[in-house]
Amino acid sequence: MTYGASSRQTASAVAPSRLAVDSIAVAGFWVIPLIARNGASGVELAELLDLTARCRLRPLAGAEYDLARARDAHEDLLGRRTKGKLVLRP
Repeated sequence: MTYGASSRQTASAVAPSRLAVDSIAVAGFWVIPLIARNGASGVELAELLDLTARCRLRPLAGAEYDLARARDAHEDLLGRRTKGKLVLRP
């Protein structure tokens, strides 16, 4: 199991016994295999986009930066000082 992948480094493992104590779970989702999977007709992707359009699914915006500070945003991302998606404002 991994949490995030922005560093492209292997994340530390999550101990299943630690999750069981509090009856919690860790789950992940990546849309690329969904699109590439045999038989994927695009219906699933259309549903995801529809849910997003209706604000039922929303990305977590962790921080906003003026476009002039794009370098700072990138450095914060690489330095693992961010959570969620970064927004660059024009």
